[in-house]
Amino acid sequence: LEAVAEKEPEVGAVFADHCRRRMVENLVRTSAILSAVKPDERPALVERFVTRTYEEGDRLIVQQEESEGLHLIASGEVAVVHVDTEGDDTTMIAKLGVGEVVGEVALVLRRPSSADVIAACPTVTLHLPRDRFLDLIKEHPAILAQLYELAVKRDEETSSIVAQEATEVLDYVLV
Repeated sequence: LEAVAEKEPEVGAVFADHCRRRMVENLVRTSAILSAVKPDERPALVERFVTRTYEEGDRLIVQQEESEGLHLIASGEVAVVHVDTEGDDTTMIAKLGVGEVVGEVALVLRRPSSADVIAACPTVTLHLPRDRFLDLIKEHPAILAQLYELAVKRDEETSSIVAQEATEVLDYVLV
């Protein structure tokens, strides 16, 4: 395919468009967040997102920075990692894959990110910038309700895991 695309760039463009369309169709059907919207409204909603690609090790979200927006994972996998305040210790919070969202905690709770989100392998996301997110939730408040519940749950899980890791480290040091 690469050789054909080099000789005939329009074939590469058509193939890339086809792949993106299939990826989006799958997300429209399977994403829990998008299920808050009527099925016939989902394709237009997804068109507001911008496709972003990441290589393994790239950061989608940086801990302690403001959210740039919401990422819907279209392909690949990400690791959610918390770095302690000294920067010495990292704690794996979760691995998330296709159909999952990241960035909702900082975006919805309006505070800096509580963890890094790092591509665990080549990853494609559909990114909804903050300003488009605000427009979207005005039109579809059910999405905000779902994202709020998810953000609170993940924030509590992150706090619990980080606290548990800190306790285990202290127990180890005290022994």
